Amino acid sequence: MKKIIISLLALALILGCAEKKEASVVTTAVVKPAAAKAADEGYSLQFAEGFDSGMNFVDDFGISIVLVVDVSGSMSDSPKSGGEAKYIQAANALVTVSDYLEKLAGKQKDLRVNVAVLRFSTGVATVLPMTELRGDGIKRLKSVCLPENFLPKGGTAIGLALEKGSELLAQSGTIFNSLIIITDGENNGSPDPLKVIDAIYSNRNNKSTEEMKIRTSTQLMSFIGFDVASPQFGVFHNMGARITSAGDQAELENGLKSLLEADITKLE
Repeated sequence: MKKIIISLLALALILGCAEKKEASVVTTAVVKPAAAKAADEGYSLQFAEGFDSGMNFVDDFGISIVLVVDVSGSMSDSPKSGGEAKYIQAANALVTVSDYLEKLAGKQKDLRVNVAVLRFSTGVATVLPMTELRGDGIKRLKSVCLPENFLPKGGTAIGLALEKGSELLAQSGTIFNSLIIITDGENNGSPDPLKVIDAIYSNRNNKSTEEMKIRTSTQLMSFIGFDVASPQFGVFHNMGARITSAGDQAELENGLKSLLEADITKLE
């Protein structure tokens, strides 16, 4: 059984989840640091057969965001701060974030905003495919932010979550791409998250050819440690990811908003 230790898109930080405090965001440039050399360069991202390589070269003015929520067994527990189960608080936080994104899309008429939502445990499942927040897009986003769509069960395959999220962003077609993972535990599945992060920043994937290189290195990557403190997050941070922490729903909402605001301001 996965050891419970404890999210917006990672992590030499002190995650003070034992005490409630305002979430903070550590930002880093999207570059491949020297620490990434520790990963196995023989690994490549494995994208699905239906991958649309043509979209990798479309640079529409806007941002695509993939929100990935941990639904491993430990998310059924309440955080140390108390209250409802972590998966319920995470789902409620997504509702607040959808309101934030709705206001953004309404103000920025010339800005394309795409959002996808994934959940992961032992495997990865799509809760909302990549959706533009125009027309009924916001309604579709809000309709999936329900606790029953995030019922906890299984392990914590962070590497798979990174791989699937990166695949969606690599064919998003927008200038900026942001991957935000909310997790309350350590990876206990395959592939190794360090190998996946290294491959993302190195553009190594099974869809690249000599004539057509599929880019993934421009993706912004963030982790939100929800009710957890783990040394793995420091390694993620050293590899170029951003990190923040949350001890309850309010801090999770603040963390997601801070990460999204930091990403969206890059378009201004």
